[in-house]
Amino acid sequence: MRTFLILLSAALLLASCAKKVQRVERGKIPVRDCPKVLYTTAKFCSTRHAISDRIQHLSKVRIKSLKNGKSLTTVVYRSKRVKGICLPYRFKRLMGGGSRVKVKVSLLRCGKKNVRFCPYEIRGRASWYGRKFHGKRTASGKRFNMYGNYAAHRYLPFGTLLKVKNLTNGRSVVVEVIDRGPFVRGRHLDLSYGAAKRLGMIGRGVIPFKAKVLRCGN
Repeated sequence: MRTFLILLSAALLLASCAKKVQRVERGKIPVRDCPKVLYTTAKFCSTRHAISDRIQHLSKVRIKSLKNGKSLTTVVYRSKRVKGICLPYRFKRLMGGGSRVKVKVSLLRCGKKNVRFCPYEIRGRASWYGRKFHGKRTASGKRFNMYGNYAAHRYLPFGTLLKVKNLTNGRSVVVEVIDRGPFVRGRHLDLSYGAAKRLGMIGRGVIPFKAKVLRCGN
């Protein structure tokens, strides 16, 4: 009987330890570049979409011209090459003409999923991906470099920086979220080959991890 109780206690202890690698999220950090209202100068470009360096990628906004009071609703793509906001030429007449116009930008949706906060800490299980996707476009539009320090997450805003720690050996690496996934049950982060190699997880394939959010979104 005593032996049975010892074995039962050991089993319960192992079960409690196993729970530590399940998905855990703590705290809230506001998404960067999702201002409720933004006053800026709009330019006009030969692009299909509105582009801005100050608004989270794929956010939905209402843009009102302060020149004639007219407005439009559109999705904004993020680009650091644009200062303020750049609208497709087809909106030039609607916004009042001219090469530049003062506008009021009101946020309707933050990013693609309306995520306004990031957890400051994430725990779970991480896998990695590499050569099969090398050079291909990621969900963020950036080309995947398997040798870089990148990650895929199901909902964290693109541009989010994570300091990921391998809980099996204590190694850490800072990665940028540029893709979506993993879409395998029981996995919570997909790392590039380069990041996985720095964490010493290539041979294991899947590891328990802890990640601290250093920056939420771009």
